[in-house]
Amino acid sequence: MLCPCRLKDSVQKQYSECCEPFVTGKKPADTAEAMMRSRYTAYVVKNIDYIDQTQTSEKGEEFDKAEALKWAESSEWMGLEIVKTQRGTSDDKDGIVEFIAHYKDKASGHELAHHEVSLFQKSSGGWKFKEGQIKGAGPMKRIEPKIGRNDPCSCGSGKKYKKCCGA
Repeated sequence: MLCPCRLKDSVQKQYSECCEPFVTGKKPADTAEAMMRSRYTAYVVKNIDYIDQTQTSEKGEEFDKAEALKWAESSEWMGLEIVKTQRGTSDDKDGIVEFIAHYKDKASGHELAHHEVSLFQKSSGGWKFKEGQIKGAGPMKRIEPKIGRNDPCSCGSGKKYKKCCGA
């Protein structure tokens, strides 16, 4: 099987020679771009545990594995395009990868693109996804005042927004 991360590139490798060693934990990704490619591939092969394991975790935040799996299963992954990278070599401590993940929503049949600029950090545990900024969404116009993740939920439950209606 050709590796899903290379479908939009000119060089195509077998999955076993490209991202599989990363996704299965046999070896760590040596660059931020390799980590990005392996994370995309993990969505394609529906290995959501790998997605969870390869991101930094902020205190009090939880990764929604069920939602990530739902997105992975409801999408037909069509290819990954690396737009550009900054730093992220084996000698760096951080790196930025701008990418476009092409996919089709199975329910609607619409072809979509997820365009993001992602920050990766390297520590003793290897490269990890830190945060991302989705491109092309345009500025949001709020009707209601902004509720922060750690603010009390507006529904009156007494819980933090992120643990209640923001979950």
